[in-house]
Order: sequence, then structure tokens, then C-alpha cells
Amino acid sequence: MIATLELLAQLPYEPHYFLNPVKLVAFMVVFAIWVVFAQWVDKDAVAVNTYRTLWSMLTLASGAAALLLGLFIPLFWVGFLLFFIINLVMMVVYILHRNGLVREEDRVFTPTHFRRLKEEGFSGKKKQKEVTERVRITDADRKVVTIPEEEEGREQYRLTQDLVFDALWRRATIVEVLPAKDVAKVSYQIDGETDQREGLVRQEADLLVHFLKQIAGLNMEERRKPQRGQIVAAIGENRHKIAVRTDGSTAGEKLTLRIFYNEETLKVPDLGFNPKQLEVAMALREVTPGMILLTAPSGHGLTTTIYSFTRTHDRFLQNVQTIEFEKEMEIDNVTQKVFSASGGTTFTEQLLKLVRSDPDIIVLPELRERESAAIAAQAAAQKQKVYVGLMAVDIFDALRKWMTLVGDKGLVAKSLLAVGNQRLVRILCDQCKQAYKPDAQMMRKLNLPADKALYRKPEPEYDKHGNEIACQACQGTGYVGRTAVFDWLTVDDGLREVLRRSTSMNDIQNYVLKKGEVGLQAQALQKVLVGVTSIQEVARAVRQGNGASPGPRPRPKPRGAGKPDKPSGRR
Repeated sequence: MIATLELLAQLPYEPHYFLNPVKLVAFMVVFAIWVVFAQWVDKDAVAVNTYRTLWSMLTLASGAAALLLGLFIPLFWVGFLLFFIINLVMMVVYILHRNGLVREEDRVFTPTHFRRLKEEGFSGKKKQKEVTERVRITDADRKVVTIPEEEEGREQYRLTQDLVFDALWRRATIVEVLPAKDVAKVSYQIDGETDQREGLVRQEADLLVHFLKQIAGLNMEERRKPQRGQIVAAIGENRHKIAVRTDGSTAGEKLTLRIFYNEETLKVPDLGFNPKQLEVAMALREVTPGMILLTAPSGHGLTTTIYSFTRTHDRFLQNVQTIEFEKEMEIDNVTQKVFSASGGTTFTEQLLKLVRSDPDIIVLPELRERESAAIAAQAAAQKQKVYVGLMAVDIFDALRKWMTLVGDKGLVAKSLLAVGNQRLVRILCDQCKQAYKPDAQMMRKLNLPADKALYRKPEPEYDKHGNEIACQACQGTGYVGRTAVFDWLTVDDGLREVLRRSTSMNDIQNYVLKKGEVGLQAQALQKVLVGVTSIQEVARAVRQGNGASPGPRPRPKPRGAGKPDKPSGRR
């Protein structure tokens, strides 16, 4: 026995393992994941309001069955794969079930969830994003809005900065945030065209609306009735008033921002009249009494034009008053009265009271009652200068509507000084517009010189990766700002006689056309000849003004991420 032990002791020592460490670690990792998952299911089922006991039992049963198979199947890798696959299938089934019960932002193992984990980490505490002031915002109390210290306030401030800066850089005049179930739609109006932007997660949209309501001085508790407020946004020396409006809907609060650029300083010479029209319009400014009827289709700058005519008068020496259904802008040294149906008086009664107070100039951007039209015409015929705004597609449509509203052809003939109709056309970008030789036959049909070179927006260009190279001056639209094209009819003695005796609009139209004083297309084509706008834009504006609705334009991909510090906006 001793001899045997001595013999064994002489053998070289080699360690032996009854368990493979690699296999053990692999098994324990999957087992640990299953344990964590089982605990999470037990808590999560309560949070998402599903069957806690059922899902906990299924998780335990499947995990136990997989464990037994993994331990007792002789071939390790077969047993391990079964252990892994059974647990994985159970996890996928539960995750698909619970994700179907919650909102998109609360779903797990989705791209949004992974982005949230990247920002917040597994602790659930969100990392603070860098928040900087790119736009200096002044609230309704004329106090500068500073970066809040609390987390939610910082996020609201960041969202507001991103939206306002982007809107100013792109020269948007109207920004709309429309609530929806999961994602709020965001759209801009840029030079009159709708541009759909990337939507906001509903939670972010609600934070944005809440913050803008707060700084605009709106009632935070009111979520159904329309509310209006105002803030000021500045980048460098460029300051812009922004009208903030909220409206309730079944989906939530709709937010509308109306951004003002140079509209608050425009006067008649800035609008786009040709030299002859401008001379006549400025001369009529001194004629009293009388009425100037300013008209346009919806969305073609009628209110801006009426305000510009109002500013052109000497408001220090003359008593200028307005009655408006909704005040678009403030005009210095002008008494602007906003009509409210809840005041107990009608618009007609308020207008009659205004006329009797004997102002020098009365401005009515909108009329909705026949009685008001008759009172305005009577005031213009007797002693006051009156401006009236009216929606109409052309001069003759304007005359027909006005004569119907007033109901007295003689009064219309006596009071009317001039009728204007307008369209807004976009101005070609000076940085990227392209000259081209148009078809000679088309030019002859338009009574334009056949050898004249015209301009249009550029053809798209792309880099080597297929991305469109966008002009940084116009952001790829081909246009920067808008100008008005006017059709202007001065009412002379001959036309007054025709207005009195006319039996139909044909009598008036024949007289006017015989004089050859009107023609919106001819005026617009003059702007095409000098390179201000394009034939395509003139056709679009006229078609849109006659009732066609423009669709959203495609959004070009900008070249690079850099943006100018000072956005420039033109009318």
C-alpha cells in the first residue's frame, strides 16, 4: 500500500476541472438576465395595467423549463441554446404585448427608448442638454427671458429657442404647431408658401406651448378659447415682434406665431407701385372727401397695404381712426378701435358713432355688414377720407361687390376716388437667379420683346453624395421676400356717369377696358422684364389669387450645418 502511494507521488501533477469555466459563465449570464427580466415583468405589469400574476407565472414557468433543459441535455451547446432561445422568446412576447398598451414615448427597446437611455442613462436621470441664448426674447412685460435653472424650464427654453431661431433664419412669417395624438405637426409660411417642417414629439410640443403662453402673458388655465399675446425676438440688431395665438381643439392647443419683419414701417412708396401708379396714389392722398377701395384675394397682403396707406398720412396733424375686427399691427398716432360683439353694440353702430366724432381719416380694413358699407360711402361722399378693404379677385369683382354692399349706385359714383387690386409675387434671389432665353413665340403672345432675356429660379444642383446644394441666401427656394403687383383704377367723371347709369357690370367693364388703364398681368410682366420676379411666379400668384390653393413645397437639404447670425426678412 505504501509502495503504491509512493509510486503515485512520483507521477507529474496536472490540475483537473469537473466544470468548464467558460460554459459556467455563459450559463450564469443568461440566468442573471432572466432573473432581472422576471423582476422587471412583475413591476412593469402593474405600471402598464396588464395581468401581473399571469405574466409573472409565464415568465417563471418558461425560465424554469429552459433551465431544466439546459442542465439535463447531455450536449451542452444544444441545452444552452434552448435555454437562451426560450427566455428570449418570452421576453419578446411580453415586450410586444406591453408596448401595445402604452404611448410611443413609453415603449421600450425602440429607437426612441435607446435615444432616451443615451440621454438619461440607466439611472433615469436625464442629462442636462446644453442650453444657450441664440435669440434674445422679451416677454409681454418687456423683461428679457433668461435661461431657467430648473430642468423642465430649461427644456422649454431650449425648444423655444430652436423654433424661433429656425423660423427667423428661414424668414417664416407664420409658424403653426398643430397638436396630434403622438406627434405635433409643425409648418412655416415662407413668402406665402407652406413648408412642412419636422414634427415635435407631443410632450415637447406641450412644453413649448406652455412656455410661450407664459411669456406672452396668456391665461395658463384657459385651453379652449382663442388667446392673443406678444413677445419680441432679437438676433443682433434685428428685432421682430411676434404675435402669439393659441386656439383650443379636440386634440389639444394649437399654437400660431405671426412674425413681423418690415411690415410695421411700410408706406405706399414701398409697396410695389409702378412710377405712374405711385404718382396717382400719392396725389389722391391729398383729396378729401372720398373713398379708396383696396382689394385683393385672401393671403395677398391686403391688410399690410391698408396699414401702409394709413402710415403715409400725417398722423400728427390729422385725426386718423380705425375700426378693426382684429388688430394686426400697432400704428403710431392712430386711434385703433377693435370691435367686439360682446360690447352690446353692432359694428354699424360703432362706425356711425365714429363718423359723428368727425375724424379726418377713417380706415376700415374689413366690412361685414351692408349697413356699414352705406355709412362708409356716405361719410366719404360728404366730408371724410375713407379707406376700405375688401376681398376681391380683380377690379371688376371689387366694383361689383362694393356696389352690391352699398346698394346705391349714385352714392358709389359720388364717393369713390379709386379702386386697387393686388397680388403678391415672390422676389427672385439675387444670389442664385439664372438668366435664360425664353421661347420667342410665348414672348410675342405676352406682348414682350422676343429677344429679351428673363430670369428664373436656378435648377437644382447636387454634391457628390446626392445632396442638394442650397443657396444660403434663400435656403434653396429661389426667392427672397415678396412685392405687390397692382391693378389701379382712378374714378374720373366719365366713369362716375357710367357707374350711375349702368345696368350691368358689362357697361362698366367695357368703359374701363376701352380706356386701357387696367390689367394686372401687364403690370406683373413688367416686373418680370426687369428681373424682379419670374413668369412662373406670376402665373402661380394669379392662379392662387383666383382660387387655386398652393400645396406645400418640398424642403431642400441645406448645405452644411452653419447658419447666419442675423436672419434677414423682407416683405
